[in-house]
Amino acid sequence: MLSFFKKFSYQKNNQHIDPLPSIVIKIPVNKWKRAYSWGDTHMAILLKEQLELLGHRVLIQVRSEWYNREGRGYNTVIVFRGLKEYKTNPDQKNIMWNISHPEKVSIKEYNSYDFVYIASNYWKSIINQQATVPISAMLQCTDPNRFKPFNDTSNNKFANQLLFVGNSRGIYRKIIKDILPTKYKLTIYGEKWEKLIPKQYIKGQYIDNKCLYKYYSSTEILLNDHWEDMRNNGFVSNRIFDGLACQTFIITDNVEQIGDIGEYVQTYKTKKELELLIDYFLKNPKEREKKAIEGLKYVLEHHTFQKRAKQFSDKIKSLHISS
Repeated sequence: MLSFFKKFSYQKNNQHIDPLPSIVIKIPVNKWKRAYSWGDTHMAILLKEQLELLGHRVLIQVRSEWYNREGRGYNTVIVFRGLKEYKTNPDQKNIMWNISHPEKVSIKEYNSYDFVYIASNYWKSIINQQATVPISAMLQCTDPNRFKPFNDTSNNKFANQLLFVGNSRGIYRKIIKDILPTKYKLTIYGEKWEKLIPKQYIKGQYIDNKCLYKYYSSTEILLNDHWEDMRNNGFVSNRIFDGLACQTFIITDNVEQIGDIGEYVQTYKTKKELELLIDYFLKNPKEREKKAIEGLKYVLEHHTFQKRAKQFSDKIKSLHISS
């Protein structure tokens, strides 16, 4: 029997020499033209970088590329399961990372994979009782090389009192609906807000992901919310991990069984509670700072792309060895 490394150093027609399983990451955005306004794209790029550091050959594909010839040249598929379903290829090892929109995934779809990660401890426990595929919880994460504290106090152009970064997708999102009208200075960056809220709050449609840490670090309170199905099923937004890595104080809507990370952000349930919390924490910067410092330490210890890449790599190697 070939050794593990010899097994993956040979491919048909000697097209590639891969010491480790090769990986194609499939993300749900349809075209590259729109990809960089999607958080999934930046997550895929950061995971790719860490997997390549471990020795894997990695490709990212948008939905229009999912079934093309190039993708079939990789022996392992990681699907970022959000809005769209991917039809698995039995000639490849297939891993789903269900990071959002769990209501769109059927048990049959889960079972079409070799392994499933779910970005929610709560939803993992629910699906584990119904599916036959092996399942583990894997929460979202951050890259501390990109999301980090920014301490340039000489330049305050990134500073905001209340900041929300996210697209509306034509929906009046929960935390914005709950906060308006407000007596405080609210700044929003994102697409498709123009028809929903007063223009005075909208400062732009997009912030370059490489500069986002400066805005997160410089705001007094970073606001976050979740799509209803994510909130109800325990899927914690990646904005929370990124914000904590910037040593930022965060107020977010309450997520089902949020777990340990709930100790490092401030959650709310009602519009009145949100108003009271904003009032209180704007007047108590030392409490904001204490929670932000603790949150930074926590996320660096448990929720980085380096750690997720190692988890993926170990799982992928075990799947191929056992086949």
